[in-house]
Amino acid sequence: MYISAIKEMPIAINTEKPKTQQHYELPTAFFELVLGRNIKYSSCYFPKDSSSLEEAEEAILALYCERANVEDGQSVLDVGCGWGSLSLYIARKYSNCKLTGLCNSKTQKAFIDDQCRKLGIQNVEIIVGDISTFEHEGTYDRVFSIEMFEHMKNYGELLKKIGSWMKEDSLLFVHYFCHKTFAYHFEDVRDDDWITRYFFSGGTMPSALQRISPTIMRYRYIPFLDIDIRSPILPHRPKLHEMTLFSKLF
Repeated sequence: MYISAIKEMPIAINTEKPKTQQHYELPTAFFELVLGRNIKYSSCYFPKDSSSLEEAEEAILALYCERANVEDGQSVLDVGCGWGSLSLYIARKYSNCKLTGLCNSKTQKAFIDDQCRKLGIQNVEIIVGDISTFEHEGTYDRVFSIEMFEHMKNYGELLKKIGSWMKEDSLLFVHYFCHKTFAYHFEDVRDDDWITRYFFSGGTMPSALQRISPTIMRYRYIPFLDIDIRSPILPHRPKLHEMTLFSKLF
């Protein structure tokens, strides 16, 4: 019933509240205090117990590029680019790549543009737009979406739109968090619904990818990727793998 319902919904709803009332237009100086050097506003990867936050940011950014088979000279679209951690990382590491980032925040764009000026980066273009209504004529070799799907509703329509920005042999890399068992709407109905109240108004908690992957495969996108879990909770790794909902590419 849940799956049937979201198929009738728009790509996203209530997109202005997270931007204007919650967090995306807060001063970047605040996020520089609480995030790592790359201002990565999403999950990190701690390959060993002693990893710092900056090392964990770099580790997962490198892993994204490895798993997505990024090569120098490609055109790359970063959908929901945030403060540009991935876009800037690729632009620095692959100087012949052309990066286009899509975000829904003028504050984020201003920060990324400023970083490009400071670092002498000239292969990044940031566009401000709402993914649910945004139209774009460009096509790309690689498309990334890092923890953006949680803000969406109708994945089928979203993937159709993203598909129109992909070349015939391009790849889509999606990273999102999900619940082991249940998919549900983020709704502010109880006192403890703080994640909806302050972060994900209008968003969705995805669940098992088996329910979503047929849609992905129908539009010929690669499945979501299994990231090896190594962290200070290494003894619990077998249990975490049992709970993991990611599919393996290979």
